[in-house]
This record gives sequence, C-alpha cells and structure tokens, in this order.
Amino acid sequence: MIYGTGVDLVSIVRMEGVIRRWGDRFLGRIFRPEEIRVCGARPLPHQAFALRFGAKEAFSKALGLGMRKGLRWRDIEVFNNPAGKPGLRLHGRAAEICRDRGIDGVHLSLSDDGEYGVAMVVLEVMERGEDSIPERGGKRC
Repeated sequence: MIYGTGVDLVSIVRMEGVIRRWGDRFLGRIFRPEEIRVCGARPLPHQAFALRFGAKEAFSKALGLGMRKGLRWRDIEVFNNPAGKPGLRLHGRAAEICRDRGIDGVHLSLSDDGEYGVAMVVLEVMERGEDSIPERGGKRC
C-alpha cells in the first residue's frame, strides 16, 4: 500500500551556482562522502548533485515532514545499483521514522532535461490484510 509520494523539480544551473559559491561546505552538509565521490567523478557533476538533492527533497515530501522532525540531509543517501538504477539508503532519523511508520518499500526515479531535473519517491507500507484498511466515509478505500 502506498504510504506517500514526493516529487521535486530542481534547477541544475542553480545547483551549479550554489556549489561554486559554497563548495565543500555545502557538499559536506548535504551529501555523504560516497555521494560526493560518485558525483564528482561524473562528466556533469552539478547535474548529478542536483538530482540527488531533488531525491532527498522528494523523500522528505513523501514522508510528509519536509526537512523537520530531526530529519537531516545526510540521513538520506542516493546510490545506484550495479545496473545504474537509483535508490535510497536511509540512515539515522530517516531510517528510524520509516521503521516506526512501517515503511518497507522506497522507490526512486530520477530524470533530467537541459537545465532541470526531477526526482520522484514512492514510499510503501506492507499490506496488513483487508481488515486493516482504514474506512473513510463508510467505504473501503
């Protein structure tokens, strides 16, 4: 069952400007060391950083929290599996919140075109049977 969805549109040009201005100070606050290494090795590092930033924003929106309740940027790590498919690894408070809410599925899609990138996150909870589906307005959803 879907717990939440989140979408974020990010300006690659804006991300490039932020990185030029703040450099390692910004990168170290937002990204984990492996993310910095992977993005830095890409032909277009600003694009890779922008997409990962968008993924972190989309995740926080899917949770319904934004970047509140102790959620930290570095608690949300974007990675690619060996085939290149992006995914999220959760650490610290992000992992704790998901565990507490029964979120057991995290799906990420990233795309870019020109100056913009988009990230979409879908969070799932394990279905606990038809009897546990909440009723709304007298009807089952």
